[in-house]
Amino acid sequence: MITLQRQLTIFGDLNPCQLPLHHMQMFLVIAEAGNCTYQELMDCFHLSNASVSRSVNALGTDPRHRIVGLGLVERYPDPHEGRRYRVRLTKKGKLIYDQIRDA
Repeated sequence: MITLQRQLTIFGDLNPCQLPLHHMQMFLVIAEAGNCTYQELMDCFHLSNASVSRSVNALGTDPRHRIVGLGLVERYPDPHEGRRYRVRLTKKGKLIYDQIRDA
């Protein structure tokens, strides 16, 4: 229990206004997978594309749409399918994940 509490504290320090639990879960799924598509996130969490997009925007940053999130993930075009996007951790996200894993 103490480990989980430390891990949640790391997330809490990122956003003192209460980061929703599903954002934490999505961050961990992306981190464990290395990268994933929106469809994989939709299937994993039983969410719509719009919901996944909002969560990814909250966890990441998208200057094209003037969205400033936590900067933990980035989306990029899938090299095998140009109409699809993938999501992966940023350098900051990897540092946070390492802290959580080591807690």
